[in-house]
Amino acid sequence: MKTIVIYGLIVAGALSAGAAGGIIYKRMSGEEVDYGDFDANSLELDAAKTLEQYERYKGDSPQDKFTPAELITVGLEKYRRCEYSYSVGIGVANTIVDQSIRNFQIRNGEDFFEESISKSDMVKLADRVTQHGVDGQVVIYRGQAVTDEVGSYTDNGKAYEQEDYINYLGKTLNQMFIYTISNITVTDGKIDKTNDGYTINVDLNPDYATYHYKYQMQNISGLDELPVFNYVKLKFTFDKNMMLKTLNVDEEYRAKMTVKVTIKNTINYKYFPNQKMEIPTLDKPIDYSIGR
Repeated sequence: MKTIVIYGLIVAGALSAGAAGGIIYKRMSGEEVDYGDFDANSLELDAAKTLEQYERYKGDSPQDKFTPAELITVGLEKYRRCEYSYSVGIGVANTIVDQSIRNFQIRNGEDFFEESISKSDMVKLADRVTQHGVDGQVVIYRGQAVTDEVGSYTDNGKAYEQEDYINYLGKTLNQMFIYTISNITVTDGKIDKTNDGYTINVDLNPDYATYHYKYQMQNISGLDELPVFNYVKLKFTFDKNMMLKTLNVDEEYRAKMTVKVTIKNTINYKYFPNQKMEIPTLDKPIDYSIGR
């Protein structure tokens, strides 16, 4: 679900250092998942319909009417529909070496932008991605991390048609979130009403909810096989109108590139709905301090 575009690039650095809903899947050798004819899209809630049901609800206790997955879907869909928005993610991946993670997303009308930077003593990776229009091509610019928060890019972007990009990285930029969150994929959830809005904690099924995310990680990092998630725990905060404010990600997975390593990601995201930010040129760094 990455604003969620987190690439799992820690693997390269670590190695240089040393059935629900009628869907059937199985783990091979106790770890790797064989998805067979698995259709991840069939698990998704109808976001437009769920939002419509929420907007028709006139009570003041939606936590009693809707499940955690349904309320999260409402909040994510409301954020996606903002004409202007941006978000920032700051985190770390822990394994043999620690690697910083930075992520930034912008929607400026019909223009979409993402940056992902992963850096350690041995890995210096950076990507920027742009998309014009919800049906437009997606262009990836590969670069190199100069610092934890600055990437260096050249004007050598590779363009993808939307279907090709989805097959490669799991989602288009206007879809924004990489996890599949539904009443099937949420294994445990809790909604707390606060003075400012709502806090929702969920545990996700590590096989169902990460399907698109796994292929994104494998294709970006060149993994020998799909990563295997041990757990995914998400904590969302929303305002009183169910507009997305923050997300905390706590996840652990095993990835293989010749040998297997266990990686734990901890990332904090802040969201700025209905706020406009210009999409930067390739030579302009992003100010990640707004995420602290």
